[in-house]
Amino acid sequence: MTRRLVALGAALLLTLPATFAHAELPGLQLSGFGTLGMVFTGQSDLRFTNFGIDQPDSDNPDFAPDSVLGVQANMMFSPSLSAVLQLVSRENPKGNYDPHASLAFLSYNVSEEATVRLGRMRIPLFMLSDSLNINFANPWIRPPAEVYGLNPFTDLNGIDLLYRTRLGSADLEIHPYMGTSSIAIYSSGSARLTRVLGVNLTLSTEQMTVFVGHGESPLTLHWGDDNFTLLESLMPPDVNDKLSGNDGYAAFSSAGFQWDDGQWLMIGEYAKRTASRYVNSGHGWHLTLGRRFGNIMPFVTIARQTQDRAVASASFANPLQTAVFEGFLVSRNGAQRSITLGSRWDFRRDAALKVEFSHIQSTGNSWGNSFFPHGDPALTDLTNRSVNMLGVALDVTF
Repeated sequence: MTRRLVALGAALLLTLPATFAHAELPGLQLSGFGTLGMVFTGQSDLRFTNFGIDQPDSDNPDFAPDSVLGVQANMMFSPSLSAVLQLVSRENPKGNYDPHASLAFLSYNVSEEATVRLGRMRIPLFMLSDSLNINFANPWIRPPAEVYGLNPFTDLNGIDLLYRTRLGSADLEIHPYMGTSSIAIYSSGSARLTRVLGVNLTLSTEQMTVFVGHGESPLTLHWGDDNFTLLESLMPPDVNDKLSGNDGYAAFSSAGFQWDDGQWLMIGEYAKRTASRYVNSGHGWHLTLGRRFGNIMPFVTIARQTQDRAVASASFANPLQTAVFEGFLVSRNGAQRSITLGSRWDFRRDAALKVEFSHIQSTGNSWGNSFFPHGDPALTDLTNRSVNMLGVALDVTF
């Protein structure tokens, strides 16, 4: 893995010279983005991970959760028809950096107000879904995990409609979408949204953006780690039916706002996940306040995630069954609260350096967004665990 990270870092450094800044041909525009990020956890038995995004690892510091490299081609075939292809390389749950087509769609302007897109797009479950890989576009090293960790699905293979109109002094965008989405899960598992239906509304003025959205789909999920294999062998069939399979259903709602007057920046978002089985139900929120001083912006973020319902409930007379089952529930609970102090320095028009210090506390028996690289701990070790975390990242666009 170290060799892959070195290669990724070298590729990022090559993007900085101005000769690589932009390429353009008739009908074709090429651009790119990248992040070389490091996260260091102060506790010896805990590590941070982007669950569903990267592979849990014992490295400390760890360059995998935030480092990413992407290139994008925008192709114009006619005034009405265009295409977008975006390739992204970042560590996935399988532990490799194989390039992935995160965008691959055709776009057709039906009218001045309406655009239809067909192919692979970002699944728009959050206010900032479109820029989740392009860290340069956001103030943080990564969006707050208490909210954005509620849904690890990234791609939408399907169709959507972007309808924009004026509403008084504001712009209104209505965005219905439908399709499918799938992700790999460490180490050999998978999850799939088999029929996504959703709609978003975005109202924008010069300084303020307000977003609301809702999407839902049947859910298929199969865990693939050794611990789950042991759990499955100990559970009766009626319990196993609640833990993995092809008959789940999930709904996701979110609402957020962003206010930016060029000096002050405020971002807030709330999200709620409701699942019939296989994953827990929960909600989360975050609030960020930043102040620009020239090309430097310090900011503070507070965030919290709360579990509304565990994955399943059951009781056993066998102590081993009880311990393994409760351990599974705790590992799937992301409840935590955090406060982050950070700063962003835009030292070039196309490059920014970010530093963040976070104090995170799990709430109740939960892993939060941490994991234990040296084996599962006793349940008593998980009550209100505190984690201090330092992050440093270099973001570039070219």
